[in-house]
Amino acid sequence: MSSYEFQVIILAVDNTSAKLGPIDENLPHVMLPVANRPILSYQLEMLERSGFKSVLIVTQDYAQNRIAAYVNQVYKDQNQGKLEVEFFVLKDQNQIGTCEILYRIREKIRTNFMVITGNLIADEGFIRQMADLHRGNDSSLTMMLYPKKVATTEVKETTDSTYVDYIVLDEKTNRILQMEPATDIEDAVLVSKQMLRHFPNIVVNNNLQDAQFYVFSRWVIDLIIEEQKTKNIPITSIKKQLIPLLLQCQIPGHGKKLPATSVNRTQDLALSMSTSATPFNPSYHINQNTQDTIKCLTYLTNGYSININTIQNYTQANRDVASGQTSYKPYEAPGKNNYIDVKAQVAPTSVGADCVIGTESILGPKCSVKKSIIGKHCKFGQSVRIENAIIMDYVTIEDHCGISGSIIGNNVYIKTKSVKDSQIASGFTVSKGNALITHLLSSILTYFPTQLKSTDLKSKQISNQLD
Repeated sequence: MSSYEFQVIILAVDNTSAKLGPIDENLPHVMLPVANRPILSYQLEMLERSGFKSVLIVTQDYAQNRIAAYVNQVYKDQNQGKLEVEFFVLKDQNQIGTCEILYRIREKIRTNFMVITGNLIADEGFIRQMADLHRGNDSSLTMMLYPKKVATTEVKETTDSTYVDYIVLDEKTNRILQMEPATDIEDAVLVSKQMLRHFPNIVVNNNLQDAQFYVFSRWVIDLIIEEQKTKNIPITSIKKQLIPLLLQCQIPGHGKKLPATSVNRTQDLALSMSTSATPFNPSYHINQNTQDTIKCLTYLTNGYSININTIQNYTQANRDVASGQTSYKPYEAPGKNNYIDVKAQVAPTSVGADCVIGTESILGPKCSVKKSIIGKHCKFGQSVRIENAIIMDYVTIEDHCGISGSIIGNNVYIKTKSVKDSQIASGFTVSKGNALITHLLSSILTYFPTQLKSTDLKSKQISNQLD
């Protein structure tokens, strides 16, 4: 596969539906660290491994400086600048839809193209096979699915159905015919008679997940342009509107006028010019007034893949990288069963398996770290106990504190003796006696992030309570 056959677009835009507040509130989502590496670093490495030479990153204005600084400095220093990275910056104050983004960059898309959302970490082995499937079958859309991941014992299961889809597949052809979010289903998945007439061998799955890695044919951009011009309310979302529209266009009699570029007539045209062209051969329909249909295919990957759109998935991804469940590795120096940066000071400290300790972090005497990620420039007092936790950069923890099952944001100061099953936003000070208050605050921010922002609550409002 030549990288020039497909353009790659990373949608490095914050998604308001991702339930990761408050931990990603003060940084772009793609810069959220997984095992001390930004999510974006895994996507760039995936593309490098697959042989791509360039990528277009779409980002918001407020996030550009931070993302560009990483790409231009840290990323290129680490990887010798193997990818040519171009940025397209959205100046909008409000979030815009993913289809609207494709419309904005339409003049930059010249070939078939791949779209990657900023949530995905996936091993690269699928890309070549997926591209071959798309190209070899003249598919208009090919989307990657992966089996629903079972959480490890350290990660709590959730029953949230926000990211569960009911996916209707044709067993014989790998076509995807319908995709309905579980939140939209009341009693049952409704399938049209027209679909059953043309695709009698269907199966409905709710144990497969949409990886949000899509391969589109170039003509889809023409469709988006026409929709923008002709509709009072144009399509704005790839998943909620564009994909259902394309799936519908597979069924004869769909009633949608497709762009002229949607059908590959190269082979048909050659046949139509032969003397054997009759009503009984495949080329005859070229001169007939019939309606075109398209193909939408799925690629089911068995390799590692996870979408970091929930706290559970974020925690799981950190565990997976630290424990070697994926081919990607932390940047820190590898030990026997953990990763400790050469500039970290961890003596005499017990660091167990599946841990990552970032550069210039200082862990005091008698500290214990088990199955946890410790960021850069952290400072722990003596007898600090960390278990099943993710601690980001520049975190200070005082003596004899125990932290378990929690995610601690950047620049947090912890003075209390215990933090359990909490998510602490960046910049807060957790004082003695108010761990419960902080836990309740993090829960509120997690489930109602748009109503209550951590930036609206100054850290001193927390640190001065019960101190």
